[in-house]
Amino acid sequence: MSLTPLGRRLARAAAAPHEPWEILAENVPVWPEPPSLPTAGWELDGQYAPSQGTDELLEALRLRQLEQGVDLGTDSLLVTNGAFDGLGLIARRLVAKGVRRAVCSGPVLLSVADLLSSAGLDLHVLDWTALFGESRWDALGLGPGDLLYVNSPHNPTGACLDRATASDLLAAQRRLGFRLVLDLVYDSFVQDPAGLAAPLALVEDWRGVYGLNSFSKNYGAPGLRVGWLTADPPEVAELTARMEWERIAVSTRAQNQAAQLCKLGNRPLTERVRAGHRLVLDWARTNDVRLSPPQGGTHVWVDPGVADTEALADALMAEHRLVVTTGANYHPADPGHLRVPTGADPDFLARSLETISAVSRRLRRLPDSG
Repeated sequence: MSLTPLGRRLARAAAAPHEPWEILAENVPVWPEPPSLPTAGWELDGQYAPSQGTDELLEALRLRQLEQGVDLGTDSLLVTNGAFDGLGLIARRLVAKGVRRAVCSGPVLLSVADLLSSAGLDLHVLDWTALFGESRWDALGLGPGDLLYVNSPHNPTGACLDRATASDLLAAQRRLGFRLVLDLVYDSFVQDPAGLAAPLALVEDWRGVYGLNSFSKNYGAPGLRVGWLTADPPEVAELTARMEWERIAVSTRAQNQAAQLCKLGNRPLTERVRAGHRLVLDWARTNDVRLSPPQGGTHVWVDPGVADTEALADALMAEHRLVVTTGANYHPADPGHLRVPTGADPDFLARSLETISAVSRRLRRLPDSG
C-alpha cells in the first residue's frame, strides 16, 4: 500500500511549510463562520463513551433521519470514527460471514477500493451509468456472497439515485440476498431533490442493508472523526461488539460536539455549496470547459481539456503552489478530470478556477485570452 496521488501531493506541501500553499483538494465544505458550540470540560475526556454511541448523539441522529422519512429507533444506529471506519467494520464483519466479492458503482475513490480489497473482498468496479442504466442485478450474478457498494450522491460525478432506481435496487437486494451498502456522506447536498431518492426512507427490510454517513462532509467537520451507520438492530449489536474489541468507543468529546452540530443543522454549508456549484458552472461556460452538471455532492467533476491532468496538477503545484485532486485518485484512474470542491471560500474558489484555466490553456498550447 502507498499514499494516494493526492496524499503524495499533500505530503510534498507539508514538507515545504515555508511555501504559500493553497489547497483546493478536499471536498469538505467550509463554514462561512465557525459554528457556535459549547465548550467541553474534562468530564468528557475522563471517561469512555458507550460503544454504540452516546444517548444524546444517537437521539439527534434518530431525529435527523426522521426528518428524511426514516422512522427507526436508536437501536438501528452505531456511532463510528467516520464513514470509512463504518465501512471497514461492515466489510470485515461480512468477510467473516462468507462474503467474498464487492461490486462498486464507479469510478470509486481509491481509499474505498483499497479498504474493500484489504478486507479480503474481490473488487469489481462498474461505471455508474453502466450499473444503473438498466436493470442488471440478475446479469451480475449478485447473491448472498456479494456486497454492492453504492455512493449517492456519487463521488466524483455527483450522480444520484432516483426513486425508481433505488426502489428497484432494494427490491433486487431482497430477492437476491446480496448485501447492500448505501454511502450517503453527501446526502445534504442534493442539488435538485425533485424525483431523487432519500434511499434509506425506501428500505422496507433492513436485513443485509447498511447506510453510511459522516459529519465530515455533511457538517464540514472532518476533524471530529465521527460518523454513523444504520442497519438492522441485530446487525448493529454485532457491529457494536466488534467496535468494543477494535477501538472500544468514539471520543466522548467528539460525540458531544457532533450532537450539537446535528441539532444546529448545516444550512450555511448547503447554501455555500449551491453557490459554489453556480460559480463553477458559470466559469465552465465562460471558459469552454466540459462538465456534466452534478445532481448532488460537494464538488464538480471537471474536464479541463488537457491530455493528462497529472501534468496539470504538477504545474499548478510548481508554478502557483495550488494543490488539486485529479482522476488518479479513483479506481479506475481517469486521466482527464479534476475534482473541484464547491464548498470552498468563494473568493479562493474563483481565483483558483482562473489559475486552472490559465495553466490549462498553456498546456493545450492555446493563446492566453488574457
